[in-house]
Amino acid sequence: MTTSWHLDQDLVHRYADGETNGVLAASVEAHLVACGDCRQLLAPAVDAGRLDAVWTEIADTVDTPRPGPLERLLQLSGVRPDTARLLAVTPSLGLPWLGAVATVLAFAALAAGSGPHGQLLFLTIAPLAPVAGVALAFGRASDPTYEIGVATPYPGFRLLMVRTAAVLATTIGIAVTAALILAGPTWFAVGWLLPALALTTTTLALAERVEPVYAAAAVGVIWVAAAATTWWAHFGQLSLFGPAAQLAFLVLALVASLAVLHHRDRIAYLIDGGNS
Repeated sequence: MTTSWHLDQDLVHRYADGETNGVLAASVEAHLVACGDCRQLLAPAVDAGRLDAVWTEIADTVDTPRPGPLERLLQLSGVRPDTARLLAVTPSLGLPWLGAVATVLAFAALAAGSGPHGQLLFLTIAPLAPVAGVALAFGRASDPTYEIGVATPYPGFRLLMVRTAAVLATTIGIAVTAALILAGPTWFAVGWLLPALALTTTTLALAERVEPVYAAAAVGVIWVAAAATTWWAHFGQLSLFGPAAQLAFLVLALVASLAVLHHRDRIAYLIDGGNS
């Protein structure tokens, strides 16, 4: 189609009234893109009210997109619409991520039934699930909606805390479900909870210095090394999850939480990209 071909009055009215078939309508639209004269010829033939209605519908669709299942569920649970929208786009609350976490923990739970080595595997992996989830919840390197989140009139620190709470609730719920599959001592199903809390709060505290993804990576490496070292040093005993260690994890979680609160302005500044 070239611009040597132009619309006539009959074709203009048929197109404006929607009486052209798909092929002809596509040809007309392709021509209108390149021909200003034909656009001017068409403009008076289009009903202004109909055009305004179309643009209003488009604007409503773009400005107020339909909420997804997670967003609707959050709103039904009493979460404010703006908070529900920001939570719904959290990468580590998406079905692909949660499905991956559930799969890994399910295999780890099954491996735990094979003996002490399998139990160590589960107790080591389970605390890392919320750490990874929190790390992916907010950051330039992991969150595809990071720039949108920064642009919203929503405090960066509050957004991090809200997403952290949501990620902890979902990942810990998945991990507890996986732990209940195990046929072991009662403490085994919850022995990883305080380590998970300590590792997560430590990751958030380190966010005052580095991005959450890098903080989580460092915490994860140290955690795995500590689990392996204590296992070998204590001849296959799960001493890293004993009463004394649990108390230490509780203290670490409290200290890290205080550090997060103390540096919340700095963390918010970094989360907001240095714009707060």
